[in-house]
Amino acid sequence: MQVNPGIFKAYDIRGIYPTDLNEEAAYAIGRAFVTFLKVDKVLVGRDMRTSGPQIFEAVTRGIMDQGADVVNIGMVSTDQYYFACAETKLPGMMVTASHNPKAYNGFKMVRQMPYLLSGDEGIQDLRRIVENDDFAPASGKGSMSELDLSEKFIDAVLGLIDIEALRAHPMKVVADTGNGMVGPIRQRV
Repeated sequence: MQVNPGIFKAYDIRGIYPTDLNEEAAYAIGRAFVTFLKVDKVLVGRDMRTSGPQIFEAVTRGIMDQGADVVNIGMVSTDQYYFACAETKLPGMMVTASHNPKAYNGFKMVRQMPYLLSGDEGIQDLRRIVENDDFAPASGKGSMSELDLSEKFIDAVLGLIDIEALRAHPMKVVADTGNGMVGPIRQRV
């Protein structure tokens, strides 16, 4: 498949939607991820970008068509995604372009926490698999399940704080979540 090689960065895959990264590329990247890692289950989350639902649908379809199951953790922040990968011990794909402008989308990928895919360790391999249509034979069709680890994530983060010390010295805290994904989870605390 012809794909813009420039979307395969040092620490993620990212490009402008739909010119550099579209549904066809996302589908192939999902298949390549399963082919490269030889896995049977992949955790997938996404951020709030308007192209997120389309990219999520395409990449998860590629994962499932390649024979792996998808564990959908929904719309989450990147730190929630990393927490979920560590908690479940699953490889993962986060549909996000992180701090980039809204026209972008892409993927942050985990082999197994704390090992992320990078340009030297996996991302260029995915590019080669996609460009050469070098996908492994599919072992069947995967399915999708949903998992909400929000409460566990909140408990883990709050477990890092000395609540008694804060009660002894109360303070006001202002949280500017901007356009980031931390807003929804912040409202639950």
